[in-house]
Amino acid sequence: MKKLAIILVLAVLPYVSNAQSYFDKYENMSDVTSMVITNKMFKLLSKIDFESSDKETQEYLNLVENINNIKVFITDNKEVSQKMQGDVGNYLKSSSLDELMRVKSDDGENIKFYIKPGSTDDYVSELFMYLEGNDKKDGPESIILTITGKIDLRQVSKLADDLNIPGGKELKKVKKGN
Repeated sequence: MKKLAIILVLAVLPYVSNAQSYFDKYENMSDVTSMVITNKMFKLLSKIDFESSDKETQEYLNLVENINNIKVFITDNKEVSQKMQGDVGNYLKSSSLDELMRVKSDDGENIKFYIKPGSTDDYVSELFMYLEGNDKKDGPESIILTITGKIDLRQVSKLADDLNIPGGKELKKVKKGN
Protein backbone atom coordinates (compact mmCIF):
# COMPACT_ATOMS: atom_id res chain seq x y z
CA MET A 1 0.00 0.00 0.00
CA LYS A 2 2.83 2.38 0.85
CA LYS A 3 4.47 1.71 -2.55
CA LEU A 4 1.17 2.45 -4.30
CA ALA A 5 0.87 5.77 -2.48
CA ILE A 6 4.44 6.75 -3.42
CA ILE A 7 3.87 5.82 -7.07
CA LEU A 8 0.63 7.82 -7.10
CA VAL A 9 2.34 10.89 -5.61
CA LEU A 10 5.19 10.65 -8.11
CA ALA A 11 2.74 10.28 -11.00
CA VAL A 12 0.69 13.33 -9.96
CA LEU A 13 3.59 15.60 -8.91
CA PRO A 14 4.53 16.79 -12.42
CA TYR A 15 0.99 18.04 -12.99
CA VAL A 16 0.78 19.81 -9.63
CA SER A 17 4.04 21.72 -9.93
CA ASN A 18 4.05 22.18 -13.69
CA ALA A 19 4.05 26.01 -13.83
CA GLN A 20 6.58 26.28 -11.06
CA SER A 21 9.16 24.02 -12.71
CA TYR A 22 8.55 25.44 -16.18
CA PHE A 23 9.50 28.97 -15.25
CA ASP A 24 11.71 28.74 -12.15
CA LYS A 25 14.81 28.70 -14.37
CA TYR A 26 14.21 32.39 -15.13
CA GLU A 27 14.58 33.38 -11.48
CA ASN A 28 18.39 33.36 -11.51
CA MET A 29 18.89 34.14 -15.18
CA SER A 30 20.74 37.30 -16.13
CA ASP A 31 18.64 39.89 -17.98
CA VAL A 32 15.53 38.73 -16.08
CA THR A 33 13.93 40.64 -13.25
CA SER A 34 12.04 38.28 -10.98
CA MET A 35 9.71 38.58 -8.03
CA VAL A 36 8.69 35.50 -6.07
CA ILE A 37 6.31 35.78 -3.14
CA THR A 38 5.72 32.54 -1.26
CA ASN A 39 2.76 31.40 0.80
CA LYS A 40 4.79 32.06 3.96
CA MET A 41 4.69 35.78 3.19
CA PHE A 42 0.94 35.66 2.62
CA LYS A 43 0.40 33.69 5.83
CA LEU A 44 2.42 36.33 7.66
CA LEU A 45 0.29 39.11 6.15
CA SER A 46 -2.91 37.32 7.10
CA LYS A 47 -1.78 37.06 10.74
CA ILE A 48 -1.25 40.80 11.12
CA ASP A 49 -3.93 42.10 13.43
CA PHE A 50 -5.42 45.06 11.62
CA GLU A 51 -8.36 45.25 14.03
CA SER A 52 -10.40 46.67 11.26
CA SER A 53 -14.06 46.24 10.57
CA ASP A 54 -13.45 47.64 7.09
CA LYS A 55 -14.97 45.20 4.59
CA GLU A 56 -12.33 45.91 1.94
CA THR A 57 -9.49 45.14 4.38
CA GLN A 58 -11.11 41.87 5.38
CA GLU A 59 -11.61 40.86 1.73
CA TYR A 60 -7.95 41.63 1.06
CA LEU A 61 -6.85 39.50 4.03
CA ASN A 62 -9.06 36.62 2.87
CA LEU A 63 -7.54 36.85 -0.59
CA VAL A 64 -3.89 36.79 0.50
CA GLU A 65 -4.53 34.02 3.03
CA ASN A 66 -5.56 31.70 0.19
CA ILE A 67 -2.68 32.43 -2.22
CA ASN A 68 0.12 29.87 -2.45
CA ASN A 69 2.54 32.00 -4.44
CA ILE A 70 3.04 34.72 -6.99
CA LYS A 71 5.86 34.61 -9.50
CA VAL A 72 6.73 37.34 -11.97
CA PHE A 73 9.53 37.18 -14.55
CA ILE A 74 10.33 40.19 -16.74
CA THR A 75 12.88 40.62 -19.51
CA ASP A 76 13.63 43.00 -22.33
CA ASN A 77 16.39 40.75 -23.72
CA LYS A 78 15.36 39.47 -27.17
CA GLU A 79 16.88 35.99 -26.77
CA VAL A 80 15.42 35.45 -23.30
CA SER A 81 12.09 36.79 -24.53
CA GLN A 82 12.08 34.19 -27.31
CA LYS A 83 12.86 31.44 -24.77
CA MET A 84 10.00 32.66 -22.60
CA GLN A 85 7.65 32.64 -25.57
CA GLY A 86 8.59 29.03 -26.34
CA ASP A 87 8.23 27.94 -22.72
CA VAL A 88 4.85 29.65 -22.43
CA GLY A 89 3.66 27.87 -25.58
CA ASN A 90 4.84 24.51 -24.26
CA TYR A 91 3.29 25.14 -20.86
CA LEU A 92 -0.06 26.10 -22.37
CA LYS A 93 -0.06 22.97 -24.53
CA SER A 94 0.68 20.68 -21.59
CA SER A 95 -1.53 22.33 -18.96
CA SER A 96 -5.24 22.37 -18.40
CA LEU A 97 -5.52 26.15 -18.52
CA ASP A 98 -8.47 27.88 -20.17
CA GLU A 99 -8.03 31.16 -21.98
CA LEU A 100 -9.76 33.91 -20.08
CA MET A 101 -9.09 37.00 -22.18
CA ARG A 102 -6.71 38.70 -24.63
CA VAL A 103 -5.76 42.34 -24.84
CA LYS A 104 -3.88 43.94 -27.75
CA SER A 105 -2.92 47.52 -27.08
CA ASP A 106 -2.14 50.33 -29.50
CA ASP A 107 1.51 50.30 -28.47
CA GLY A 108 2.00 46.68 -29.56
CA GLU A 109 1.51 44.83 -26.29
CA ASN A 110 -0.27 41.49 -26.39
CA ILE A 111 -1.53 40.32 -23.02
CA LYS A 112 -3.16 36.93 -22.53
CA PHE A 113 -4.79 35.62 -19.37
CA TYR A 114 -5.43 31.97 -18.61
CA ILE A 115 -7.02 30.23 -15.65
CA LYS A 116 -7.13 26.79 -14.14
CA PRO A 117 -10.61 26.14 -12.73
CA GLY A 118 -10.92 26.00 -8.97
CA SER A 119 -13.29 24.30 -6.56
CA THR A 120 -16.19 26.63 -7.42
CA ASP A 121 -17.10 29.00 -10.23
CA ASP A 122 -16.08 32.00 -8.13
CA TYR A 123 -12.49 30.84 -7.67
CA VAL A 124 -9.63 29.60 -9.80
CA SER A 125 -6.57 27.61 -8.71
CA GLU A 126 -4.18 29.36 -11.08
CA LEU A 127 -4.13 32.68 -12.87
CA PHE A 128 -1.51 32.87 -15.61
CA MET A 129 -0.64 35.97 -17.60
CA TYR A 130 1.80 36.37 -20.47
CA LEU A 131 2.64 39.76 -21.90
CA GLU A 132 4.55 40.26 -25.12
CA GLY A 133 5.51 43.87 -25.59
CA ASN A 134 7.01 45.81 -28.38
CA ASP A 135 8.64 48.81 -26.74
CA LYS A 136 10.35 50.46 -29.69
CA LYS A 137 12.91 52.25 -27.50
CA ASP A 138 14.09 49.33 -25.38
CA GLY A 139 13.23 46.35 -27.56
CA PRO A 140 10.76 43.55 -26.84
CA GLU A 141 9.55 43.02 -23.30
CA SER A 142 8.12 39.76 -22.02
CA ILE A 143 6.39 39.23 -18.71
CA ILE A 144 5.25 35.95 -17.18
CA LEU A 145 2.96 36.11 -14.15
CA THR A 146 1.61 33.08 -12.34
CA ILE A 147 -0.54 33.16 -9.22
CA THR A 148 -1.57 29.89 -7.57
CA GLY A 149 -3.92 29.15 -4.71
CA LYS A 150 -7.61 29.70 -4.14
CA ILE A 151 -7.94 32.90 -6.15
CA ASP A 152 -10.98 35.14 -6.18
CA LEU A 153 -10.72 36.92 -9.53
CA ARG A 154 -12.89 39.76 -8.25
CA GLN A 155 -10.26 40.61 -5.64
CA VAL A 156 -6.95 39.78 -7.33
CA SER A 157 -6.66 43.14 -9.14
CA LYS A 158 -6.41 44.88 -5.77
CA LEU A 159 -3.44 42.70 -4.86
CA ALA A 160 -1.81 43.30 -8.24
CA ASP A 161 -2.14 47.06 -7.76
CA ASP A 162 -0.72 46.94 -4.24
CA LEU A 163 2.28 44.85 -5.31
CA ASN A 164 2.75 46.87 -8.54
CA ILE A 165 2.51 43.70 -10.63
CA PRO A 166 2.60 44.23 -14.41
CA GLY A 167 -0.79 43.66 -16.03
CA GLY A 168 -2.68 44.85 -12.96
CA LYS A 169 -4.68 47.34 -15.02
CA GLU A 170 -5.93 44.54 -17.28
CA LEU A 171 -6.70 42.32 -14.26
CA LYS A 172 -9.40 44.81 -13.27
CA LYS A 173 -11.25 43.88 -16.47
CA VAL A 174 -11.05 40.13 -15.82
CA LYS A 175 -14.23 38.29 -15.04
CA LYS A 176 -14.47 34.52 -15.22
CA GLY A 177 -16.40 33.49 -18.28
CA ASN A 178 -15.23 36.37 -20.53
